[in-house]
Amino acid sequence: MKKKIDKIIKYILKNLNHKIIFISKTSTIIEYVKNKYSSKFNSETKFFTIKEFFETISGLKILDNHSILLYFFSFLKKDDFIEKKFHDFFNWGPKILNDFQNIDFNMVNVEYFFYSIISTEKINKWDLDFFKQEKFFFWEKIHKYYYILQSQLLKKGIAYHGMLFKTAISCLDSFLSKNFNTKIVLFLVQNIAFLNQCEKIFTKKIIQQGLVYDLCEKNISILTLKSLNNKKRILNSKTCLQYENLKIIGVSKEIEQVKTVKNIVCKLIKKNKKPNKILLIPGDKNLTIPLAHSIKKLGINIFFNIDCSLNNIPIYYTFYFIFQLLLKKKKFKKFPRKDVIKVLSDGYIQKFFLKRNLILKKLNIENDSDFIFEDEIKKYLSRNDLWIIFKIQTNDIKMILISLIGFIRKFKKLLLTNRRKHFLELNFISKLEIYIQKFRIIVRKTKKLSLEINDVFNIYKQFSHTENIRYIRKNRRGLYVTGFIDVFLENFDVVIITSFNEGVIPPNYNNKNNSLIPFDMEKKLQINNTNEIFYFHHLTRIIQFSKQTYLIYKDQPDEINSGEKSRFIHRIEINSKISTEKIKKPFFPIKSKRLPIVIDKTKSIIRCLHELIHKGLSPSSIHLYNYNPLLFYYKKILKLRDPEKISYKKKIGKIIHKILKILYDPIKENLITIDCIHEMKKNYEPIVKEVLLEKKEIIEGNNMFFYCIIKNYVEKFISWDEKFVKFGHKIFIKEIEKKVSYILNIGSKKIKLHGIIDRIDEYDGTTRILDYKIGFSKIKEINVSLKNIENIFYDTNYVNTMQLLIYVYLWFQSSILKENKKKSPIIGIISPEMNGDILQIPINIFRVLKTNITYENYKINVLPFLIKRISDMLDPSIPIIEKIY
Repeated sequence: MKKKIDKIIKYILKNLNHKIIFISKTSTIIEYVKNKYSSKFNSETKFFTIKEFFETISGLKILDNHSILLYFFSFLKKDDFIEKKFHDFFNWGPKILNDFQNIDFNMVNVEYFFYSIISTEKINKWDLDFFKQEKFFFWEKIHKYYYILQSQLLKKGIAYHGMLFKTAISCLDSFLSKNFNTKIVLFLVQNIAFLNQCEKIFTKKIIQQGLVYDLCEKNISILTLKSLNNKKRILNSKTCLQYENLKIIGVSKEIEQVKTVKNIVCKLIKKNKKPNKILLIPGDKNLTIPLAHSIKKLGINIFFNIDCSLNNIPIYYTFYFIFQLLLKKKKFKKFPRKDVIKVLSDGYIQKFFLKRNLILKKLNIENDSDFIFEDEIKKYLSRNDLWIIFKIQTNDIKMILISLIGFIRKFKKLLLTNRRKHFLELNFISKLEIYIQKFRIIVRKTKKLSLEINDVFNIYKQFSHTENIRYIRKNRRGLYVTGFIDVFLENFDVVIITSFNEGVIPPNYNNKNNSLIPFDMEKKLQINNTNEIFYFHHLTRIIQFSKQTYLIYKDQPDEINSGEKSRFIHRIEINSKISTEKIKKPFFPIKSKRLPIVIDKTKSIIRCLHELIHKGLSPSSIHLYNYNPLLFYYKKILKLRDPEKISYKKKIGKIIHKILKILYDPIKENLITIDCIHEMKKNYEPIVKEVLLEKKEIIEGNNMFFYCIIKNYVEKFISWDEKFVKFGHKIFIKEIEKKVSYILNIGSKKIKLHGIIDRIDEYDGTTRILDYKIGFSKIKEINVSLKNIENIFYDTNYVNTMQLLIYVYLWFQSSILKENKKKSPIIGIISPEMNGDILQIPINIFRVLKTNITYENYKINVLPFLIKRISDMLDPSIPIIEKIY
């Protein structure tokens, strides 16, 4: 990017004699141009970010969101809101402010918006009983406060971000007409489709009276209104990229990504690759510190230019533990012992306030109860600055704030002894001090505020989860570390991106966490531009401008995330033949001291198991028991809901099954013909859209990702059948999504086995029992021998084979198909290959017999092991033992 900017500036120096204003959305570009070229232009040349330029022409100064939020709170009238809503302001206030931002950024018709949302609220709250009719309408009050907030801010010459942009756009024509001899040069670093409406209007105006350059294009060109409209055709799912220099690596644990990155960097350095030609992007910024530490161990310097979220800085937890302590103090009127120990054991508290651990030792020896009283703490801490925290009265808001500010200032003084080392901590604590001080001023000026420690904690959470610190530490020879969507000027030879997991890249966008506007209204009014295409655009930009790119993800679930690889990796795998390298041997061996949980099968558990086998035992229940008996106990015995989200793979699988049933049901009990194939090819796309959309109008977000995979799978599946029909094979569809069950007698117990067979057909007269899978297959067939038949019903690696073997048994025993026991069916898995083509993977049972399995063979060689597996599950003498992975 630097080379492009240099060429543009040289052209401007050579050809333009006007007064010039340089503008870019990002400060990185403006700083580069200003530092390198300001001396070559006359003194009238100006350099601005868009935000700075808008401040100049509007006469307003932008105020951070936290200060705006406190200002908003300061003139809120309690009578305008029901009591609960008023006291809950620091939960809903940030969302409303975010909504105001989006309304203004996108130049939404304010009156139409509020008319729509107020009408919706009134309809939702309407009651047939007049006396029960709702009198309070939240959005009516917010409508009023939208104008009050803007009016109050304008009086003071300040604005929030969206308000500044909207106001500046209204002043832009006047500025341009007064400065018609001034040439404005605008540098774009992203597609116009990702700009908000204010930025789009601004870009179009500048095109008419200046020069606009898109720095993401490979060739330098000046944008015109015509070319700008063409740029709206942004990257989509069919975008073709060159993936030859892309490598995908899966590791089992989060921290193993650190070792993988270290190994990659080490190899690159040995091959004489310069560190400043390597870019490292921590997808999850929690890994930034461990990654930096491991790279520094190699003797490599680092160039940091990255946003650090306040809640990712270790000192955040120091104050979090302090607030938890005070919340418990309010609740119990004394201190829970474990919370006291958490605060006193904190690294920063130990380093700066407790140089010795005598207090902790005394508390452990002298107090073995669950609670500690304030007087007891006072004995040890009365002369320590920590006493400021412990003596806080949690129902007196003024004293809470005064005490917190006092403690913060003492803490800050200690950190100042080493500014360079504690750069992030000082930034954090300074911002927190200013924020609480502003809140204190509001509390002092506002009468009848019944606020307590809970409200201060809500403010702290809101502050620390939305604020960032830009951490810049320059080293021209160092390895460059930045964020995924940050703009960087250099072209790098190697880019390494970690935490390439679903929910991280792209991040989960939860409308409820950021906005109070209903999702359908957001889309109708085009209020929010957050979408996955924006992140995919950044990924393509990174790949295009580097010689080698590594995507590293974690493939095992843990407490951090589900361990599911990003949808972008799925998309790349579909569109290319790239395979993932799996690192199976962990770099950090797990030395778990924890013993597995063991639960004896009591009479009540046995009774629950009998209820389960009476209702029905499925292959998935047996697999769950094999995977982890404890999970089986939680879900099937205790009937606890699974807190984890359903994986994308399962969601897609369910949708594909539903679509194939809709397509193939009409030809049940018939041969597949070429006419049938053509009819399905004509209908499958609208059916995919109908199933995906349900009540929605637009395919977007996750559904756009689903649509690409599902459409591709269904299309290939139909083509798979078509190929055989064209070669003259006869395929007779007997059943689709067939529910089957049978009562299996094991001693005195009657076990109801049940399942759903995806497809039963006859291929040239031979019955096939087929199961659909969406995961890519690397094998062409599965062979089951007499030696490993028992493992199939115990080992989780054989789950697909076990499932089909149970389905075969149910098919043999089907009362509808009495002739089944005389037949010998083919059983197989239908799965996509790496190139996307559908493949039938046959499961060969006892291949030495050189024939498909018969009922007699099954009864002698397979059924005993199925019976043994179920018997072990029901055996009272075999406890439920947790599997620790």
